Amino acid sequence: MQINITFRHLDSSPGLKEYVHKRISKLEKYFYGPVEAHVILKAEKFRQEAEVTLVGDGYNIAGREETSDMYEAIDLVVAKLETQVKKLREKRKNRKRVSKEIETSISAEALPEEEEIPGLEIERVYLKPMSVEEALEQIKTTEKDFLIFNNPDTASVNVLYRKGNSYVLVLPELS
Repeated sequence: MQINITFRHLDSSPGLKEYVHKRISKLEKYFYGPVEAHVILKAEKFRQEAEVTLVGDGYNIAGREETSDMYEAIDLVVAKLETQVKKLREKRKNRKRVSKEIETSISAEALPEEEEIPGLEIERVYLKPMSVEEALEQIKTTEKDFLIFNNPDTASVNVLYRKGNSYVLVLPELS
């Protein structure tokens, strides 16, 4: 975790820097990739303010706390950020869980009809978006006889297969 600390109207002290690093680095466990933390510590008369912005996993999370003690302000802003990060992680988990439930319900609805046909084997294929040229190169380098792909130029599913020494591209047409 990269932590940048800015002091405004306040002398920087090694103890304060170490305390910020210790408290902010605890938040790193909630992220999957690299995280940056921008910490601004301000002192204005009797008010001590800690402002932290976390950038990581595609999120920008910010928190700000103001008290009469700088260490207390740091503790409060870290607690606030921790609740925000936990909330975002829970939302992310729920979003993945809902999409998996929808996917399994769709496939569960479609399977019974397909399984009733004797001698039918079901194979699921991931449709990779690629141009016709890319598909032709891929089928030449593999030993497969056909390739199903999503053509972004036509926004449709295409099939490319070998026929002797040449190749045939199947384009869908709606009647």
